[in-house]
Order: sequence, then structure tokens, then C-alpha cells
Amino acid sequence: MSADTASAMSFSARIREASWSRHQGLDPSAEADAERAPGLFDRLFDGSLSVDDYTRWHAQQFFVYEAIEAAGDRLADDPVAGPFVFPELARTASIEADLRFLMGPKWRSGIEPLSSTRAYVDRVTAAAAEPGGYVAHAYTRYLGDLSGGQAFGKAARRNYGFEDEGASFYVFAGITSPKAFKDEYRARLDAIDLPEDAKAALVEEILLAYDHNGSVLSELGANLGRNPFEPKVVAAICHHMNVDHADDTLVICRGTGGQPEAHAARMTGFDGDGADFAAAVNGSEVAIRIDWAQPLTERAEVRPEIVRIFTESKERLGA
Repeated sequence: MSADTASAMSFSARIREASWSRHQGLDPSAEADAERAPGLFDRLFDGSLSVDDYTRWHAQQFFVYEAIEAAGDRLADDPVAGPFVFPELARTASIEADLRFLMGPKWRSGIEPLSSTRAYVDRVTAAAAEPGGYVAHAYTRYLGDLSGGQAFGKAARRNYGFEDEGASFYVFAGITSPKAFKDEYRARLDAIDLPEDAKAALVEEILLAYDHNGSVLSELGANLGRNPFEPKVVAAICHHMNVDHADDTLVICRGTGGQPEAHAARMTGFDGDGADFAAAVNGSEVAIRIDWAQPLTERAEVRPEIVRIFTESKERLGA
């Protein structure tokens, strides 16, 4: 886009023009290579996405919105970012309610950001050091939720029989007309008080937000259907290990986990092939992966494997 063309367009139109190809790349209804394997969105719409993988997707969104809304709270009185901080857009409480419904009361113990999600959250936090960075990430997520996100909610309710809980993330009770709200949001973008270089940076940050979102979807898509354990089972066992057997978890990470200097540890998840932990070592958190002795498929198989790893860890530590 030439400088003359950009200057002739409203800022909101300029954003839409610049981000259109990124948007199409995430849209399962967009024309795509016939050889492309169905992704998460495709499976949601054709009804083949399991409720477990839907839950895992929801869990990753929790970390992103937690970061965006923490930045929004900090910037609520900022003259540039403040006009884009709307309480009625906040999603974190809705995601928490959905995850509580989908995973049970111990849901927080059963979710951990993927590497792509962690990179996304880090980018949100860094970008939101400037008001324009916050606006870029808020715009990308919230206006998407009010647009295509409504179709996601409809598909989730249709596929899984949800009424309110489970898909409340997609319900904006404080917004009676999504179209009118989006029109007002874009009008505020058009009136944003930023110099041209900051506007250009805001547009570039929106493109980065799309790219990060795409990376999360790709990582989730690469693992669809691979974990035989329901998220609620993962949450319950992780909570049990971290609350009732915290000392044992630390022994596992020091021993079989290969981090003898660890001073704290937690179990962060598991699948059919192994268990994941995070150990606090010298002021940093280190990710640990420990393979099972053989693939597991049943909940009853998990405890004996953890006992085996714990026993092996004690032997390695000379306890």
C-alpha cells in the first residue's frame, strides 16, 4: 500500500486492508489448498472436533486474554489506550467459568501454556508497554470475537449441547448490538491520537497478533486427538500431585527429572506417552518431560507409573 493510498483511507479501513490476508489465512471458510489437512476451526465447524480438544483450545485462550486484560487494567486511564478498554469486552471471567464447567473445580492445575502460547503472551506483555501495542492486540482479539467468534460459539453449542456454560466465552451480555459496537470501536480507531509512525507500528503489531494466533492454532492442530486423557482427569491428577504430594513431585523433578538443584516443582500435565513438570531452579522455571515406561490409555494406569518414577527418583538421589 502506497503512502498516498494509506493517507486517503480511514485508519480502521487501513487496518482491515493490511490484515485481510492474515484474517483469510485463519478462516476455515476461505478458499484453501485442497490438500490441506483440516485444522481446528475446520473440525469445529464440521463437528469432528472432540470436546477435549475444544477444551484444550479454550485453555490456551485463557492465557492470552489474561495478559491482554492485565494490560487493559493498567492502561485504563491512558489517553490513547483508555478509550479501547471496555469492561463489557472482558473475557477472562467467562473463560474461567467455561473451564470450570469443562474441567471441574481444579481446572487451573490442568492447564499450561503451549510454547506458542507463551510466545504470544510474552509479545502481548512487551507490546502493551506502549498504548498502541495494547490497542493492536485488543482490537485483533475482541473484534474477532464479536465477528467470526460468534460462529464458533454457535458451532460449540450445536456440537456439544452447551446451553450457557461451556461456550459463555462467546456471549457478550453487555453488548446489545455487535454491529453498533464495532462501528463505535472503529470510529475510535479513526480518531486515535497517534503520530504516523506509531500508527504504522500499531498496524504491524496487529499482523504479529494474527501470526501468533496462527502459531497457537497450528500447535494445537498438530496434536488434535493425541491425548487419550480428558482435561478434567489431567487437572484432577495434577492438582493431587501438586497439593497433596508436593514433596514427591519435587523428588521426581530432582531425580528422574534431572534437576537436583530444584527447590520447588509442579506437575503441569500428561498424555499417553509421558508426564510434564516444571521445576524452579536458580530463579528460573525449567520444563521437564518424563516418559512413561510404556504408553498409557487409562486413568488407573497413571498412579502406578508415577509411583515407579518416584521410586526411581529416590534411588537416583540416594534417598
